[in-house]
Amino acid sequence: MRNVLLVDDEPLIVEGMKSIIDWNANNMYITDTAHNGVDALAKLDGSPVDLVITDIMMPQMTGLELIREVKARSPFTKFIILSGYEEFNYVREGITLGVENYLLKPVNIDELEATIKHMQLDWEREEVRQIQMDQSWRILRNNVLQRWANETIDAKEFRERAQLLEIPMSKSSYCAAALRIVSEPDHEMNDLQYYEPKIAEQCEVIGSNHLPDGCEILCFPNQEGDIMVLFASSGIGGEEWQHNALRSMKQWIATDTGACVWSVIGQPVQTYLEFPQSCNEVKRWLQKHLFVDSETFIVNTNSEAELGTFHEQHELAMDQFHKLLRDGEILEIDRFINVFFDIQAEESLIARTPFFNSAIQLMLAAKDLEKTPDYGGVFGPLSKIHTLGGLKQLVKRVIHQTLDTYHAIEKEYSPHVMVMLDFVKNHYKEELSLKTLSQKLDLHPNYLGQLFQQEEGTSFSDYVNQYRIERATHLLLYSDKKTAEVGAEVGYWDTSYFYRQFKKYAGVSPTELRAMYMKK
Repeated sequence: MRNVLLVDDEPLIVEGMKSIIDWNANNMYITDTAHNGVDALAKLDGSPVDLVITDIMMPQMTGLELIREVKARSPFTKFIILSGYEEFNYVREGITLGVENYLLKPVNIDELEATIKHMQLDWEREEVRQIQMDQSWRILRNNVLQRWANETIDAKEFRERAQLLEIPMSKSSYCAAALRIVSEPDHEMNDLQYYEPKIAEQCEVIGSNHLPDGCEILCFPNQEGDIMVLFASSGIGGEEWQHNALRSMKQWIATDTGACVWSVIGQPVQTYLEFPQSCNEVKRWLQKHLFVDSETFIVNTNSEAELGTFHEQHELAMDQFHKLLRDGEILEIDRFINVFFDIQAEESLIARTPFFNSAIQLMLAAKDLEKTPDYGGVFGPLSKIHTLGGLKQLVKRVIHQTLDTYHAIEKEYSPHVMVMLDFVKNHYKEELSLKTLSQKLDLHPNYLGQLFQQEEGTSFSDYVNQYRIERATHLLLYSDKKTAEVGAEVGYWDTSYFYRQFKKYAGVSPTELRAMYMKK
C-alpha cells in the first residue's frame, strides 16, 4: 500500500481529493494532509511518503519549491502538481523537476487514475530492478567469498572486489565456521542447493543481532552444501558472541528445514589473508568426522579429545556376516549391521575413515554375490553421508537390493548367451564386441545383441563395462597399482576413457574411490 500526502491551501480541495477516487482500490491511502509547503515539510520530516499531490500556488512556499526540498531529502518520492490555471512556465519547470503529471482543477478523475496506474507500473519496475540489483550483488559477493575461502582468487582482484562488496579487510581477528544441514537418512534434502543462498542470507541477518561493537558476520554457501560463516572482530574478545550467533542461526535453520544442524568453528587468525586457512581447517575437520546422534551442537576444530574410536572387528564377525548373506536373513543382517556399527561409536563424533572402510567391506561382500556388480549405488552416495545413521541406511539399502537380485529365481540362459558370458569372464582384458563374438558363434551381431539383451536385461556393451569396472574396483582397493595400470589391466588402454567409464558406472572417479577407502 502506497502512502500519499495531499498539500493545498484550499480545505475544500483537500477534502474533495480524499473522496474523488477509491484510493484503497488503487493500493494507496491518504496518510496526511497539509495546507502549505512549510507545513508539508514538517510532516515529511522523518516520515517520507511515496506520492505528494500538491497545489502549485500556495503562501509561504510554492508547490515547485516544496518539490525541490522534498526531492533533496527523498529522491524516490513521486509528485503530481495541481493548478487552477494552465501556465506554460510552471508546466515546463515541473517537467524539469520530474513530476508525474500536471493536472488542472477541477481534477479529471480518469486522468488522475491513469496517472496513478502509470506510477504503479513505475514502482513495480523499480522494485524488480532493486531486487535484481540486490540478488546480483549477493551472487557476486557469494562468488568472491567462495573463491577467497578456496584460495582461487588473485589477491589484487580480491582487494578490489572486497572494497566494492563491503567485505572487511581491516579487522584484527578472522574466524571461519560452518553450519552443516543434515536431514534424516531416509529422506535426504536433494534440492537444498537451490535454497542455500536464501538460508545464508537469513543466517547473516540473524547472526548480526549478536554483534558486539566493531564486529561483522558474513554468511555464504560453499560447494559442499554447508553454510560458511565469517566472523570478523576488532580487538580481543571471547568466543561467546560467536557461539550465541551460531546457536541462533542453527535454531532458525532447524525450524525452517526440519533438519538437524551441526556447527563447527575454526581457530581465529589475525588477518584477512589467513582466513582461507581457518576455512580449510573447518573443511578438513568435516571431511574426517561423522556425527552419531541427532542433537545439534557446536564443535571447535581442536576438540579431537572427544573423538570416538574404532575397535577392530574379529574375523569371526565377518564370517558370521558372510553366512547371513548366503542364508538371506534380512532381519538378521540388519541386526548385525546395527550392532556392528553401534558398538564402535562411543562418542557423538567419530572418525569417518574406519567406518567408511567397514561399510565398503560389507557392501562389497554383498556385491560379490552378483555376476556383474553395479557399484554406482555403493560409492556415489558415500560423499553425501554425514552421519552414522545415514551410513547404516546406505549399507542396508545396498545389501537389500543385492539380495533381492541374488535370491531371485536363477535365470536360464541359452547356450549362445552362456558362451558370451563365459567369454567375457575369460577375455575381458581384450577387445570385445558383438561383431567379434558373432564371427565365433556364426550368428548375426544384431540377433546376438537382441538375444543377450532379452536374457540378461542389459546390453552387451554395458555388461562388459560393468564387469571391467568390477575388476578395476578390486584392483584399486586391494592393490597399489597406478590408475593407468589398472585401466590397462581390465581392457582400457586410454586412461581418460577409463576415468570416464569408471565415473559412469561406479559413480565416483578412481581417485575419489581410493580417497574414500584408505587401506589399513
